[in-house]
Amino acid sequence: MEKSDMAGLPGMRTVVRMQIPIFYKMMISMLFVAVIPILLLSIVTVGGVQPIITVFGIGGTIVLITLITLIGILICSYHLSTLIARPIVQLSQVADELSRGIVREPELPVARNDEIGTLSRAFSKMVNTYRLLDTLAQDQQYGSSHGYVKE
Repeated sequence: MEKSDMAGLPGMRTVVRMQIPIFYKMMISMLFVAVIPILLLSIVTVGGVQPIITVFGIGGTIVLITLITLIGILICSYHLSTLIARPIVQLSQVADELSRGIVREPELPVARNDEIGTLSRAFSKMVNTYRLLDTLAQDQQYGSSHGYVKE
């Protein structure tokens, strides 16, 4: 949760905002987009659903089509969120390791041509710059401790 505090301003109060994960936002939007046409389609009952209607009835057919749609939406939402979340988790892990002083070759999805790929390329440049600065600092420290650097 994010807390926005406007202390010191008269008449202002604290506002608390909850951050909703992208997976849930996508799932809710896909549910709205997919369920409405299915309900309309089941109300109109196009000829292709007539055998199903005779077996399950109109109410059962609506429930069956809605359940199949929901399962499809959940599967698609999971795969879509994994496609987005996995590279962000990898970036987060590399950033965490870098903050602890662990500098290794990051395995980032730089081949992508979207925002995540752009972020990964920028992050790789940052890691390489950090590595270069760290090497220069170690060389300078080694040189000054062995009398190679003029003061």
